This record gives sequence, C-alpha cells and structure tokens, in this order.
Amino acid sequence: MRIAVIGAGLSGLSFAHASRSFADIQLFEKSRGVGGRLATRRAADHEFDHGAQFFTCRAKSLESLLKDNDFQSVVSEWQPKLVTLAPDSETFKRTWFEPHYVGVPSMTAFPKRLAGDLAISYSTQVQEISRYGQGWQLKDKSGAELGMFDWVVSAMPAPQVGMLFGTKFSEHRSVTEAQLSPCFALMVALRDRPRLNFEAAVVRQSPISWLAINNSKPSRSAPSGLVVHSSNAWATAHIDEEPTVIENQLLDALHQLIDPDSLSIQEIHLQRWRYAKVEKAIGKAFLVDEKNRLAAVGDWCLGNRAEDAFVSGRALAEHLGRTLNTSQGRSCTVKSNLPE
Repeated sequence: MRIAVIGAGLSGLSFAHASRSFADIQLFEKSRGVGGRLATRRAADHEFDHGAQFFTCRAKSLESLLKDNDFQSVVSEWQPKLVTLAPDSETFKRTWFEPHYVGVPSMTAFPKRLAGDLAISYSTQVQEISRYGQGWQLKDKSGAELGMFDWVVSAMPAPQVGMLFGTKFSEHRSVTEAQLSPCFALMVALRDRPRLNFEAAVVRQSPISWLAINNSKPSRSAPSGLVVHSSNAWATAHIDEEPTVIENQLLDALHQLIDPDSLSIQEIHLQRWRYAKVEKAIGKAFLVDEKNRLAAVGDWCLGNRAEDAFVSGRALAEHLGRTLNTSQGRSCTVKSNLPE
C-alpha cells in the first residue's frame, strides 16, 4: 500500500510515523525542512523559533511518545519568567498551569526526530492529483510526475486542501468549515541580552500579542534575540502590506511596550504566517473519503494547539490501519492495488 502525504508538518509527520507498519509512505514538503510552524529561522549567528512558541501535552498518544528514549533528548520543558504587558499599563506576573514544552536545541529538533528515516521529497509542491485506474498520479508545479499512490493524505492548511482536492474529495464541504487567521513574526536580533525583568510576555491592547527572549528557552546557545508575534486580528487587517511597513509598525508597537534603550538591535527579519491560528475547527479528528482514497489531517480538524496536529495525524493512521488491515483480512503490510 503506497500512501502519499502532502506536507511534513506535525500532522503529516505524526501520520507517517504511525503508518510505517502497514504502508509505504512518501512525504512531499514544499519547503526545505520538516516541522511546519514548529520552525526555527537562522540568521547569521542568531536563531529564532519564529512559529509555534511551545506545545502542551494533554493527549496520551503524545505523552507516550515523549517518554520514549528516542524523544527525551529533543524535548524539554520551558519555564520562562512570564508576564502580561500592555502599553502604559502595569506589568503583571503570569503563571502556566501545565507544562509547556519546546524542542531542543531548537524547535525543529522534535519534528526532525519524528521524521527519522521517513522518505521525504523536499522543495516539492504537489500541484495536481489525477485519478489513474485505482490510484492517484501526483504532479508538481512544472507538471512533472511524482509517482502513483493508492492513497493521498493532505496535511496542509484547510484552504490548501480545498484547492488541491476540490470536489474529488467527498468531504470537501467539511474542509470549508475550518477558519484560520494569519500572524506576522518579527525577529529582532540583539547585540546584547535585553535588560528586561521577564523572558516571555502575553501582550494586550497592542498590534503585538506575544514576545519572548528566544535564548531563554532550554539549550539555546545563540546570541539573544526577540520573537515578536502580531495579533491575529491585526495581521488580518494588514496581511497584504509591504514587509517593510509591517516591520516598522511592529517595531513601533514593541517600543511602546519596552524602552528602546533596553534593546541593542542589530537587525530585524519578518515572517508572514498566512494560516497561523485555527479560529474555528471542524470538530473531527480527521476527514476521510474511503471510496476515493483521500484523507486530510491538521490542527484545523481539532483545535488551535500544536498537539492537535499530532493527534489528528495519529488518529487517521490508527483508523486506516484498522480499516485497511480488516479489508485485507490480516494485520501486516497491506498490499497495493497499483500495477506492478
């Protein structure tokens, strides 16, 4: 059984990792690395976890994985000095009531370990899927064929699932129920550690919603830098503005929160996350079309947390494992229906 997985973010990796026992998995990832928003940007000597800032571990399946010896060395709890900030307001100390985890020594360490020796085609954007006999032919942006597969699993944001699968997917209406919003990440490289009495902050009444000193996280050896996230509402209103305009406005908002003299800024970088936050999930762990052999996973199926992506991928793997093995009358690798 050959399964194509489009997207090597956390949901795609979770599905692929759990499906290895019953299928031949091939992942296609349009970027140069795995992890999706569990991302780390390197700029000269600096590093920035510019996507998801942390993840929680409420699901038993993720908890079990993190206890595995193979994963204990790439994940650590983060316990920053956390506050609430707002312009011209008093700073309040905050407390997390559950463990918050990060990859070590960078956020990408966890998805890289999850990827392991999985077959992944990087810098490959799947542009088209076409029915061919009992399987699917995939093509990239240039029209080059990427191979034939029994199943295609999309691990992309919901709008991209809709564009690729269209009405071929019996669950295409469910895909449109998901609502996602954008976010801008401003990365501020510093010459010296900032003179602040906190390490991370939830921000109110500002274009900014979050900021963190990146090397306050465990096992970060790079020079100091700030990761600044815009609010989703602000990003939605400014989504198509020029990057330099966004940079300047977020920098101005940062200076309303922090004395500019406390920051020795070396350079800044910007990342636009078009599908950053799930505003409305569809309320199902995954979507599957058994007849057409198409499926979709992602955080947008369940919620807004990184572990929702993990749970979604794992749930589909367990479902297909049961379904395919039952249909074949055995519990080993499922035979492909593609021509030899």
